[in-house]
Amino acid sequence: MTDRFSTESLRRALGARPFRFYERVESTQDVAREWALSDPALPNGAVVIAEEQIAGRGRGGRAWIAPPGSSLMCSVVLHPHVVPERLPRLTIAGGLAVARTLAPLLPEGALALKWPNDVLVNGRKLCGILTEATWTGDQLGPVILGIGLNVRVDFAGTELAGVATSLEAELGRPVDRHALLANLLGHVYRQAARIHEPALIDEWRRWLRTLGRRVTVYPQAEGAEPYSATAEDVDDTGALFVRLDTGEQRRIVAADVGLAEA
Repeated sequence: MTDRFSTESLRRALGARPFRFYERVESTQDVAREWALSDPALPNGAVVIAEEQIAGRGRGGRAWIAPPGSSLMCSVVLHPHVVPERLPRLTIAGGLAVARTLAPLLPEGALALKWPNDVLVNGRKLCGILTEATWTGDQLGPVILGIGLNVRVDFAGTELAGVATSLEAELGRPVDRHALLANLLGHVYRQAARIHEPALIDEWRRWLRTLGRRVTVYPQAEGAEPYSATAEDVDDTGALFVRLDTGEQRRIVAADVGLAEA
């Protein structure tokens, strides 16, 4: 399907929303950050969109590369009024925005969220979310919410074939990326406005496939060993509570978590 982005096609799709479009970038996150810091008057919800990304970042500094025409790669500039410990709620809002965008398209039960920032379809990763804050001293500046969603990436024959998927592969039909992007950005704007609502966490909890599952926790601390546990719950800052086999409960703020086979 040919639905290449252009400045003209995106203006038709996005209306008055401020955006910058690039045929090719290293990272939409970096471009959005530079734009936000150079223009203090930039409105909430302004977005950077790229057709191709060659050095994007996923969680933990992993590479996120998107060939031309294959994905939705965008970074949204947000101006939240939030205390630093609640910044993870923006990642939660991003996950819910993706879930609300995709749920009407997919069979019931196919879509789930995985702590802290992945969107899964039938157990395979479809989308990742990365939230990065800017600071002036100890004052929070613009926050950049990056979303990378596989629309028609072909993972067949690659090492990711069993763990990643694309929307068109799951639906079995073409997707209009312009309409998908416009819908997604509308949901991002609305969900980001809910970050102070307790209902945000309640809804996120319902989507989380992680809870109640055996998991392997991979701590970020250097030299720390992975360990197995059962994921029990999340708190209102997005931290994950796990229960070790010894009965000890741990609160995880920053780690990778792998799901055991159901």
